[in-house]
Amino acid sequence: METPQALLSYETQGFVHLPGAMEPTFLARLKPAFDRAIRQHAEQWLTAGKSATPTFTIKSILDEDDVFVDLVDLSNVFPLLVEIIGPDIQLMITQARLFRPSATFVPPWHSDLDGVRGIDPGLAPRFVAKIHFYPEDLTPDQGCLAFIPGSHRCPIGTQRPRIDYHRDSPLFQKIVPKAGDAVLFNPHIFHMCLDNSGSSVRKSLIYTYGHFWMKNYPSAIPRDLDRLATTQQRKQLFGVCSASTGDYFDQSLENHDMKHEVDELLYSGRKLLSKAKQIYFSRP
Repeated sequence: METPQALLSYETQGFVHLPGAMEPTFLARLKPAFDRAIRQHAEQWLTAGKSATPTFTIKSILDEDDVFVDLVDLSNVFPLLVEIIGPDIQLMITQARLFRPSATFVPPWHSDLDGVRGIDPGLAPRFVAKIHFYPEDLTPDQGCLAFIPGSHRCPIGTQRPRIDYHRDSPLFQKIVPKAGDAVLFNPHIFHMCLDNSGSSVRKSLIYTYGHFWMKNYPSAIPRDLDRLATTQQRKQLFGVCSASTGDYFDQSLENHDMKHEVDELLYSGRKLLSKAKQIYFSRP
């Protein structure tokens, strides 16, 4: 099988912008659910002004509304994740993040995996994948993600680049998403959230995926697991080991008599990756 050009782009560039990843009908469910969660958990933070921390994370977002659970294997995105991680894919962590207007809250040009022990993520490009979903349009000055293309291939411990992120540069790429977009990237890439110098809070949902044998975070497991993990795919994503294998290293969607479903996922993924490639390479 020939590797799709868009997947090759993900592996060489380290990121992919996915316009319209969330369909309008899905976005119409997600936006009010996110706003309700904000009113319930972040109202005090929102009204605290500049005395508050730059960011606020809503804990256990999967428990706030079923729409956040449906996001874990969204049909427009999940096939790509299976292509990248493989059929032993598992949800590792979820974050619902708010970023108020302020200077960036992250170290400039960092890798999320630089503290990993026992493996060099620069040599394992399919080790972990992270995706940001955006419920609202962002403006260019609203804390957008920026990446140094190809830097996910750097060996672990590589010194961070000294690139002035306050000025546009051909050395990095900033992505300005619209409502419904997603940005999928290798967390080892040198990246950062730029300053939010706009007037509005930036909202994003961040889901990270890895392999089933990796330890997941509590935020990746919904409290009402029995009701929500009704398929083998969902059970695996939420860390439930299949009784048919009983082996964390042998866990796979293909072990659940799901070969047809997996083939369909991969076919859909290749189509979506091809679409992403066309968008990526058609940019000026």
